[in-house]
Amino acid sequence: MELDLSVVGQAFEPPAFEYDWQTCATYALGVGESALEYTWEGVDALKVVPSFAVVPTMPIVHTALHKIGADYRTLVHGAQTITLHGAIPPKGQLRSVGRVSEVQDKGKGAVVIIETETFDGSGNCLFETSWSIFCRGQGGFGGERGQSTPLPDPLADSELVIDDALPTLESQALLYRLSGDLNPLHVDPALATKVGFKAPILHGLCTYGFATCAVVRSLCDGDPSRLKSFTARFSREVYPGDTLNVQALPSSKEGGYRLEVTVGDRTVLSNGYVEIG
Repeated sequence: MELDLSVVGQAFEPPAFEYDWQTCATYALGVGESALEYTWEGVDALKVVPSFAVVPTMPIVHTALHKIGADYRTLVHGAQTITLHGAIPPKGQLRSVGRVSEVQDKGKGAVVIIETETFDGSGNCLFETSWSIFCRGQGGFGGERGQSTPLPDPLADSELVIDDALPTLESQALLYRLSGDLNPLHVDPALATKVGFKAPILHGLCTYGFATCAVVRSLCDGDPSRLKSFTARFSREVYPGDTLNVQALPSSKEGGYRLEVTVGDRTVLSNGYVEIG
């Protein structure tokens, strides 16, 4: 199956995304955040987990992958970036627009880069996302391999600023999928074993959300608006019930931190980098 490269640059704009406090609370519980300021409508100012940014933009990603001819049977989510310009409001209507910005030819596969922008009702840009989707078996079309942006190195002789062990629930994938990611790989045992896993795996974006919550708690003094960006690669599988070990070090760039998430001896989120304002 060949990718349709004519899709690169085309704009995709789904219907406006309407949501309320229940949408935000459901997402928070899905990524392990049960504090009342994220889950109870009775608080003075409900907070929203910053990685919620992936929820209203996911329809663009699915549309783009369908249009470009990505094979859903073999693709994997390679990396994710969110860039934020302030706190996400706990209710309202959001408008998102996105496009395939680049397709990198890796030989045996291709990396499809999908970028989005999301605006509030007044036209203010709230956040941007960048999705890196690896399409196995769909490379070799003679395109550019693409280049990765180098990340700031960890600060020499620095100590961990995050060192959290975060248990996930056996039902974590069932909770997370309520926010809209209905891929059966995360719930269907027969499909999971067919593609090589011992059981349904946890959504990579769920692990990403757990890490986001750890960053807000430890590096942002509990203020989600201070998180400016978070990028990470999805390296290995996580199973519901696993414990996520989140660690972060200061980087050589002021306000930046290098982050990694492991489960036992395997790294599940790598090349993590966050910027705090």
